Amino acid sequence: MLVFSLFLYAQKPIKALQVGDRVPDAFWTAPRNFMINGKVVQGSMEQFRGQLLIIDFWATFCIPCIKEMPEQKRLSSLFKGEINIVNVTPESAKLVSTFYSSERNPLGSAFTSIVDDKELNGLFLHNKIPHLVWIDKQGIVRNTTDGDALSEENIRATLSGTLSLTPLNYIYPNTVLMMNQNPKGMQSFNLLIKGRIPGISSSMIRSNGPNTGIIIFNHPLRWLYSVLARAEFPSFSDQRFKLDFADTDGFNNPSLKPEDLWTVDFWASSGKSALLKKLTMNYLNENSGYSAAVKVINTPVYKLQYSPSKATRQLKTQGGQPTNLGFHKGSRFINQSITILVNDIQDCSFVKNPVLNDTKITFLVDLELSEVKDVAGLNALLNPYGLSLKADYQELEMLVVSKTDKTN
Repeated sequence: MLVFSLFLYAQKPIKALQVGDRVPDAFWTAPRNFMINGKVVQGSMEQFRGQLLIIDFWATFCIPCIKEMPEQKRLSSLFKGEINIVNVTPESAKLVSTFYSSERNPLGSAFTSIVDDKELNGLFLHNKIPHLVWIDKQGIVRNTTDGDALSEENIRATLSGTLSLTPLNYIYPNTVLMMNQNPKGMQSFNLLIKGRIPGISSSMIRSNGPNTGIIIFNHPLRWLYSVLARAEFPSFSDQRFKLDFADTDGFNNPSLKPEDLWTVDFWASSGKSALLKKLTMNYLNENSGYSAAVKVINTPVYKLQYSPSKATRQLKTQGGQPTNLGFHKGSRFINQSITILVNDIQDCSFVKNPVLNDTKITFLVDLELSEVKDVAGLNALLNPYGLSLKADYQELEMLVVSKTDKTN
């Protein structure tokens, strides 16, 4: 499932509601634009007062949001007279109308949504969509959840007052995690959490007055180290990652098990902004139970080599608009540097070792590419140009990760 981060910035101060708050009377009476049968009509939330109301924040670009619509329709019919599910988007009526008329609309004429929303997104702050707000018969916000929390079981639990899902936390931009403002006089702040935090994703650099920070949400520890390693040495790639232990504890976590996802929030003074990623890596080394360091070791590599005498096709560019569409059927690689080709090769999923440029080519090149599934297929494309990818060993900088006993 794709995740869409929305880090919303209010245009003016607004009193955001929290779980446990009662919605103001204006929430029910304010005029809103509803798209019904493909046309915009003005209405209000008054028609939903006195029943369980579930607000679903969505957008036309959000694939998971659209996939959930048929299930929302089914549940609305199943609990008719007890609940209302109302879709809300800040997108324009024109954009939503185009969606309504397209084959992407899974509900046809049954599709409805509030459009051109200028208030609700600020009243119920959230970091990603789909995002659900559960408001009970008394108008009290009972929960905020991911879209996948919408189920018969959870609706029945809400109707009976027993829903116990952990509410989502809104992550305020440029503030420390789980707070709506930075503490006065904050000099530094750091936090490391193991286990998924619901409702947030992605990563970003933040700044606030005299402080600068980096936060990386809900990723495997390997990913956290990968993001930070790019500041440690410029030639870093995933192939330059080496574990000196058997990964039995979820360090790599390729299946994204929630219990083995990590979040780091690290702040320092703005004067140390150039060192932010390095300092954050040091913090992980001290507290995660692992330690990463750049070391020179003898490691298996691939070397891209060039033998002009073996070429049957011209490699040197004939000029033209630079083009690079990667390794796909019918793709072309036009007027590009050999360094970019090396990077493209390294991005192939079957290339497990670092790729080094051993060609000594200084001119720009042209190649016709295609889809490749292994090194043999890659060489079949490269060989007519005098290029070849050779397995070898070399002393090379690698990010070596070890286990430690430094945990807090």
